[in-house]
Amino acid sequence: MTGPRVALVLNPSSRRAPAARRAVESACAAAGLGRPLVLETTVEQPGPDQARYAVSQGVGRVVVAGGDGTARLVAGALAGAAPIAADHAAVVTLGVVPVGTANLFARSARLPLSDLAAAARLAVTGPGRPTDLGRALLLDAVGAGEEHPFLVVTGLGHDAATLAAVRPAHKARVRWLAYFWPGLRRLLRPGHPLTLTGDGRPVDAGPLWSLLAVNAARLPGGARVVPGAGLDDGLLHLVLVSPDGPIGWIRVARTGLSTRRHHPPDHPALRYRTAREVVVRSDVPVPAQVDGDVVHHVVEARVRLEPAALSVAR
Repeated sequence: MTGPRVALVLNPSSRRAPAARRAVESACAAAGLGRPLVLETTVEQPGPDQARYAVSQGVGRVVVAGGDGTARLVAGALAGAAPIAADHAAVVTLGVVPVGTANLFARSARLPLSDLAAAARLAVTGPGRPTDLGRALLLDAVGAGEEHPFLVVTGLGHDAATLAAVRPAHKARVRWLAYFWPGLRRLLRPGHPLTLTGDGRPVDAGPLWSLLAVNAARLPGGARVVPGAGLDDGLLHLVLVSPDGPIGWIRVARTGLSTRRHHPPDHPALRYRTAREVVVRSDVPVPAQVDGDVVHHVVEARVRLEPAALSVAR
């Protein structure tokens, strides 16, 4: 079977999409890989269908040019996928050219953020490394819902409500700084009474401003959601955020800016746990977010990690 060796799943809504496409095409040409199969996303088909089609065409590498939302959807479709062509690699490798707003996965994977040519070269020719993938089943009060793949984080509570409050126009204009004001307005909101278990064992949570189930995440400015977390450590890192006033938030901020490599000791404002699977329940509907995409009216979340489910060029 002959055909393209690289596919590009391109989110055309990004203002950098045309430049990203040119960079990937140039990287493919320089590596002698021919022209990539270019598949643009749409609102109705945001990435998984394009990824599955690319695999059916026998490509050995699928490159995403988009933000965290596009990357996670393509990753979920690619997890464990092998190309149809027998002369290609045993597993399809995912490459990412970050052209989104926050690009948290790219930051966590230490991918080039501002140099599209460098990002494209790594995405097209970089070695694939084992990478964990999360999946979150989010259910409403009648038990309806769906499972969402994630590369970075699933959050419940005010973290998700902050993302829901961001105005698209403001986000397009000032990018990740658009999250600052909605987050600031929610800092002193009371926590949600969440019940959770990690790997079948109860976790003493109490009211939480937010619960984060983290694969690995670095924030703009170098802050880290979980010190020491890695994209290939095989663990969900649970972050229980429950600050009591400004002093508690200072503790949260200091931990995020810390250079330590391991979880700090427990503090009432910020506690860490690890698990492979966590189940979260709420008596009242709360918002959730999956790599920045918001899901409303969630009363139960079943979040699990698939270790080394992906091969990612990084």
